[in-house]
Formats: sequence, C-alpha cells, structure tokens
Amino acid sequence: MSSQKPLLCPWLIEQVDSGQYPGLCWVNEEKRQFRIPWKHCLRQNISADDVKIFEAWAIASGRYKPGTDVPNPPIWKRNFRCALARKKHFRKVLDNRNDPHDPHLVYEIQSQEAGGITDGEEDDSSSMMDAELALMAAPSNTRTLENSLSDLRIFDPLTGHSIQSPLERGLAVNIPCRSLVNALPPTDPTPAPVLDVTVKGAQALQPPLEDPNIMISSTTLLKAQMEEWFPDRMLATEFEVSIYYRGRKIREEVVGNTNGLRLSYSSQSAFPYLQDVWFPGTDSTPLIDHQQIKYTNQLLERVDQGLALEVQNNLISAQRYGRCKVFWSLEQTPTSTKPQEVSNKSFTVLYGLAEFNKELYAFLNSHSGSPQFSIWLCFGELWPDPNGKPWNKKMIMVQVTPVCFRLLHELALGNGVSSLKSDEMNLQISDHLSTTSLLSILEEYMDIN
Repeated sequence: MSSQKPLLCPWLIEQVDSGQYPGLCWVNEEKRQFRIPWKHCLRQNISADDVKIFEAWAIASGRYKPGTDVPNPPIWKRNFRCALARKKHFRKVLDNRNDPHDPHLVYEIQSQEAGGITDGEEDDSSSMMDAELALMAAPSNTRTLENSLSDLRIFDPLTGHSIQSPLERGLAVNIPCRSLVNALPPTDPTPAPVLDVTVKGAQALQPPLEDPNIMISSTTLLKAQMEEWFPDRMLATEFEVSIYYRGRKIREEVVGNTNGLRLSYSSQSAFPYLQDVWFPGTDSTPLIDHQQIKYTNQLLERVDQGLALEVQNNLISAQRYGRCKVFWSLEQTPTSTKPQEVSNKSFTVLYGLAEFNKELYAFLNSHSGSPQFSIWLCFGELWPDPNGKPWNKKMIMVQVTPVCFRLLHELALGNGVSSLKSDEMNLQISDHLSTTSLLSILEEYMDIN
C-alpha cells in the first residue's frame, strides 16, 4: 500500500530545514520566508539541482515514480507551482524569476502552526488562513455638489459609505513573469551541465548549444509561454497601460503584477496586492492649453483612491473608490452611444478569459471579426459619448491591454511566433506555427473550443 500524500506546508518546511536542496533556504531568522530556485526549463544551463525540489514533491505526492515514469521536469515544476498557489499558507513576496544569474522566488508562510494543519484545513478555502488576512478599508467618499465644466461633467459618488478593499479574498502579491524572452535562456555561449535524463521526443530537454543562437521550435516556444500565462488554466498576464490627456499620450507603463493595478493621482495605496499607476500632474506634462489644464486638474483632484482593476477568477474587473466617476468600453471607437459606468459599490466585470477564448476561436475559424480586448476607461465624462464625441476629445482616457491577449491576437493575425521574440535575443525559429497548431495549443491551455 502506498504511503499517504503528505501535506505540502509541513513537508516543504522540512525540506527547507534539511539543507539538501541547493538554493532552497530560509531568508529570515523567524523562518517565515524562504526562497526557491526557479530557473526556466528551457535555459541552456539547467541542471539536476535546479529541479531537485520539484522532483521531490512529484515523488512525495505520488505523481512520479523513479525508474517507472518518464522524467518530466517542466511538469514537476508546474505541479509544484500549482500546489503552492492553491494553498493559502503561502504568499509570494518576491519574484526574481527573470534574474539572469540567480532566478528565484521568495514565499512567506502565513500559517502559525504548520505542523498542526490537518487535511481538511489544508484544502478548505475558508480555513483559518482566511481569518489571518487583514481587511483593509478605503477612506469614506465625501459627497459634494456635481460640477459642470464647459463640455464635460464631473460626477460625485452615490453613497458616502466606507468601502472595504477586496483583500479578504486572499489575493497574494504576485509579481508575474515578464514576456517569454525573459523566461528563455540568455545567449551565453558557455555550455553548462544539463539534467541527465533519458526521455523520448518532445519530452527531452534541449542539450547545450555550441552556437549561442537559440534554435527552438515554434510549438515549444509558445507552450513555454502558455505555461507562464495560464498556470493551471488561470489567467496570469501583464498589462500595458497608456494614459491620455485629451488624446495626447502622457504616460506608458507595463504593469508586472498579475493581480492587477490601481489607477490613482495622489493618495496613498490601500491595495498592497496591486501595482500603483499614477496619473501625471499637469505641471509635469507638455500641456499648454489653460482650459484643458484647469479641467484636468479638477478631475485629478477627485480621483482620490482611484480605480482598482483586478484579475478575479479569470475575469478582469474594476471598482471605483474615488469621487470621479469612471466609464468604460472595449473599443476605441464604440458603435454604441450608451455609457457604461464602473460601479463604486461592487466590482464591474469588464472582460474575461472565457470571452477572449470564444472570440479568438471564432476569429481563427473565420466566424467573426477580430477580438476587442483593450479596456478603455474615461474619467469624469460619459463614455461612450452619447453625442459621438471621439475618445481623443476626452480630458482623461486610459487604455489597459492584457499583454497575453495582445500577443496571442498577433499570432492569430499570422505574425507567427516572432511576436514573442526579443530584440535583444537572436532566437532561431525552426518551423512555422500553423493555424491548426495554434488552435491545438489554445485548446490545451485555455479551454478554447
């Protein structure tokens, strides 16, 4: 009879204490934070030590039997990552996966008595760990008179009640993977030891290359990125954020936190699990029109706690916490003229993975047009505009684009895997990614059908 699968938290604490895994160690005296080596399996200098802890969990959990099963380090690593993500006992506090010299993650143990955790507590989503997470309340909104400024309208909230942030949902700080090229090996011509395994076909790890240029199949390249974007079929993407003041791009930023972001002007962050994106003040911009500066400043002053945009259960949702109302659409030039408001009482679903999957699948099969996945947010003015005013006539517009959706869309347009390549790397793609291959990979990772 096989032994019972161990509980991850006490098992992992024991492994860190053992000191037998290179790179796996405590990083504070309280033994609450530990680091795990996290080298991408496509790196040329991957070695047995780099995947030792993943293999140990695969064996302990019964998913891998040495001598019987085919070694599969990428699967070991994925299963280990998913196990960590499912347990509320662990919170990721540092993501250094993209460090070219020492890629690693740092986790914090949230439970107080790991040894006393039972099976029920380990898997129960409403376990004692939820009670340990602090709830954070946003400041109360102050009710003021509605302002009328020329051709724009500034709105005030409908309620003066205090609003709690959604930290009680247990979202962890999750600084994400960067684009695929950061997950790929550096162009280091010096060969390094590789994992000595005997595998067949696509399961084999690539040996060190004599040529510093990387030769890799398009399918392997995309699958490696899909592992990062959709771990356990959950959306984990970066966001490209562009801020426009009356059609002029004032700021462009890539948000690396897969939990999401908060758009704000001057208030202190009450959302530690989100990445702050700040509206630039008009004094630091090239704006010269005095009326535009005046109206923009009045809008910015009412942004307050701003707007939180989060990824929740594969849905991209938003909630307003400031006094300046926010409206949204999925099109830069909407066909509808009916304004859509972001609620200040609960989260408003803007877009989701299932919707993108459906639209992309239909597009690839020539059943519909191109997916619309960029989120357009208008601060302080109705949007879409009832009178058909274009987006570049609005005082403050923000475009938020999920990076993984954009890149997959480029693949669907026929740009090939070159969309995933870096200007700093000489990736040699050995084949062409066909529509059939792309559909097959999407079905495997995204529940697309």
